Order: sequence, then C-alpha cells, then structure tokens
Amino acid sequence: MKMQGIAGLLEQLPLLKRWTMRRRLVRMRKALLALSPLHQSVFHMIRFEGMSVHQAAQQLRLPSRGVEKLLTEVIIALAEAARR
Repeated sequence: MKMQGIAGLLEQLPLLKRWTMRRRLVRMRKALLALSPLHQSVFHMIRFEGMSVHQAAQQLRLPSRGVEKLLTEVIIALAEAARR
C-alpha cells in the first residue's frame, strides 16, 4: 500500500515541475515589470529583437557601457526572482 502512494507521488512529479516553473516565470515577469521602462526596452531589444548592445545603444542614444550596465541589472533582477 505504501508503495502505491510513492508511485502516485512520482507520477505527479512532472506536474509539480510545471507548477514550479510557472511560478518562477511569474516571479521573473513581475521583476521585469518592476524595472524602469528603459531597462525593459534594453532587455526587449537585445533578447527579443536580436540587437547587439551597440545597436541598442545607438537607437537609445546611450553609450554602449550604459546599455551593458542596464542589461546586467535586468539579468541580475531576473536571476534573483528565479531563485526565490
């Protein structure tokens, strides 16, 4: 009887993983939305539009180093949200 309980638990593991991943993504989305619009723009340009740091810097009229710093801050915020 006890073995069936353990087997049942193991069968639900994929569901638990999906639930955990969904919660992690929700936290990461909230963290991204809590950042400034400039941070969000930099992240979107580089990660979703495929721009280089240099291209994003030109479009935003910022120094490349500034865009790198913004992107680093976004990645740190997302990583911290994913760990919680």
